[in-house]
Amino acid sequence: HRLIVGNAPLVGVLDLPGTIQRPPIRLFFPAAASSSSGAVPKPASYFVDNRVAYVLQGFAALAFARHTTKLYRWLFRPLCWLLSLVFPARFLKIPGTAHVKSKNDATVVKYVPPSSLTLQNSNEVKEDDEKKKRKSQSLVVFSHGLTGTGEENSIFCTSLAKRGYVVASIHHRDGSSCRVPLPDGTCRYYEHMPSGVDYSPRHRLEQVHERANEFLYTCSWLMGEEIMNDEDNNSGIDEEQQHAIVDQIRPYLNKEKIIAAGFSYGATTASLAATLFPTKFQCAILLDPWLHIDYSSKGVEFDFPPEAFGAGWPDTTTTGVAGNADACRDDDCKKEGLNIPSLFINSSQFRGYKKLYGATQRLADQINSGNKKDGGAQNQRAEMHVIPETFHQNFCDVIFWLPWRLSKKIFRLGDADAYDAYEAILNRTIQFLEKF
Repeated sequence: HRLIVGNAPLVGVLDLPGTIQRPPIRLFFPAAASSSSGAVPKPASYFVDNRVAYVLQGFAALAFARHTTKLYRWLFRPLCWLLSLVFPARFLKIPGTAHVKSKNDATVVKYVPPSSLTLQNSNEVKEDDEKKKRKSQSLVVFSHGLTGTGEENSIFCTSLAKRGYVVASIHHRDGSSCRVPLPDGTCRYYEHMPSGVDYSPRHRLEQVHERANEFLYTCSWLMGEEIMNDEDNNSGIDEEQQHAIVDQIRPYLNKEKIIAAGFSYGATTASLAATLFPTKFQCAILLDPWLHIDYSSKGVEFDFPPEAFGAGWPDTTTTGVAGNADACRDDDCKKEGLNIPSLFINSSQFRGYKKLYGATQRLADQINSGNKKDGGAQNQRAEMHVIPETFHQNFCDVIFWLPWRLSKKIFRLGDADAYDAYEAILNRTIQFLEKF
């Protein structure tokens, strides 16, 4: 596969169901087939447990009828089940992957530590041996977009893992996903925000903080910093079976090499997490970020999240955020905003939205301005790129789920070749990460 290249023999994919404290995670890691088992690893599907119907039902509840209505229960739900039986993505596998689904799979697939890999690197000849071997493991934590899932950026995550990164893709449980499974066996569907006279920016601001909290908890859990209590373990999952691979990876993870990443609303989430705890993160990868809210009819407009821009919440907000209280609106502790090296990759569609792209430029300028204050004027810490003739959905796996012509009609993709555009996104990302 032209988009999945690197020195790792395989990319292991481990699906970790959510617990009471931790959201569901899809973990991508450098892997190889175990020579002792003799078995052939099975590739991973685009969807966890190949639950195509669940994802389709989530989008149906979002776009056509709420999941609590009779119309959804008696028409759209069974229709989605039938459609899932012939949906092309059901029969597709993520190229170059090995799925770790059971305890037996954990004996077939093994994690390949950094010392066994040489970074796939365009500047490889110029780099010293120490950097090539990469004795410590960089962790990328990835947040999905609004209405999305932790599965919709699998090609991006797989490509990074093939190059030697460990990537954790979060499936958020805050009501921003089309549908997400919960530990008790139920599901949470997308929750529409109040509009009209009931609109308040407080709802979205609280939600992005909930997402950031999940993002930060995932970082800590993967690093082994969170002690899982009995209640968290009581999820019907064999912990030894599910976390054997995680236990192999943890000793290599570098607490100083966490990369905050996300697409759209996920980029908003990553920027907030990195603003609240900047010492946790080495850099940020922000794909087509949603960085401005404009509700002109209500006279509400602000850069989003305000904390990343060194600003407080809009004046119309009268209450704090659960779990963060007034700390998140303290001008003294948040006045610098986001101030770590960051890569902004935008679609030409978002480039055309003046206010949205203006906010992206302001945030990049803010980061570079902070760099100059620190005496680093020669090296820009924020980079901005626009992928020509692309739309927002060019950054997702939807372009691989269906034949290209059909995908373009259904998902509003740009005129750029889907693979060329995705390759450009990956190349910009790798070139940026090579600097660290």
